[in-house]
Amino acid sequence: MAQGLSGVPKPSLERWPGVPNPHGKEGIGKKTRIRRTWYGVLATVSIGPGLWHEAGFGSLVIPHPPLVNWLLRTGLPEEARAALAFAHEFGHFQTLPLILACTTLLVTLYVVRGSSTVAEVFFLLISAHATWEIASELWTKAADYQRYRRYYQWVTPIPRVIFWTAAIILTVLGWWVAIG
Repeated sequence: MAQGLSGVPKPSLERWPGVPNPHGKEGIGKKTRIRRTWYGVLATVSIGPGLWHEAGFGSLVIPHPPLVNWLLRTGLPEEARAALAFAHEFGHFQTLPLILACTTLLVTLYVVRGSSTVAEVFFLLISAHATWEIASELWTKAADYQRYRRYYQWVTPIPRVIFWTAAIILTVLGWWVAIG
């Protein structure tokens, strides 16, 4: 691995599932990868141990339960589950500018409409997050479509059907609320 100016190894920027964390901050059962986004920012994703993922830029790291990854990866072997979980989490970073633009449009349309309630604003945020999950999974599929298909070849499609149906319904309903 190439050395940076400070003597710290520079992270490799290979295709997903990413590269090991060169800074050695992994705990037992925790795997960390660093990748550069298409817009130039280094993103960090840690998976495990247990029920938590961490994702962020630099020191801003957000821990979260991997609910979508858990649903989408049901039935996959551990290696495939981990590879796709890393790809999906990095997909969030890759699609962030698109989601910020969509969310800004969604909120703008809602504000222009006039009336607002806390419940509607909360639902718009849920809808925007569902849209982000869709974009991230589409990014994951597009990153290596053949491998994605191969992983799911013998796995029941029911969890993915549940994900896609719920996410699309939440997205459409969000736009319906925004436009009124």
